[in-house]
Amino acid sequence: MNQAFVATFLALSAGGIINSGYLFYQHHKKKSLICPLNHDCSVVTESKWNKTLFVRNEILGLLFFVFLFISMLYLILNQNLSSTLKIIILIATALGLLFSIFLVLLQKYVIKDYCFYCLISAIITLLIFLNSIYLFG
Repeated sequence: MNQAFVATFLALSAGGIINSGYLFYQHHKKKSLICPLNHDCSVVTESKWNKTLFVRNEILGLLFFVFLFISMLYLILNQNLSSTLKIIILIATALGLLFSIFLVLLQKYVIKDYCFYCLISAIITLLIFLNSIYLFG
């Protein structure tokens, strides 16, 4: 595995953890989000679309990025099961990207407002997916 891409994958996953963790923390503490896009992020994060299968989207994002981070660490430390785990990571990142695209389209066409942190999450997911294709393709 290319060390630069592994480091990038870990850094992007950590960024996703921080981003999703921030959204979770702010919601849990009932604090308003500061949105640098001159939008009200809460219009998106508190909309009827803020949950998938009764789980808040930022929790799903947090679990997704933690899974990716731990999976990559596991691949680094134990390369015996690498082919199976690589396929799982590639499928997970593809599904994550599709879900992110769906959420961005919801923001644009249904909610008609944007959440800066949601867009950051979508960009991180796109970059992780592209990274996965290079690493595992």
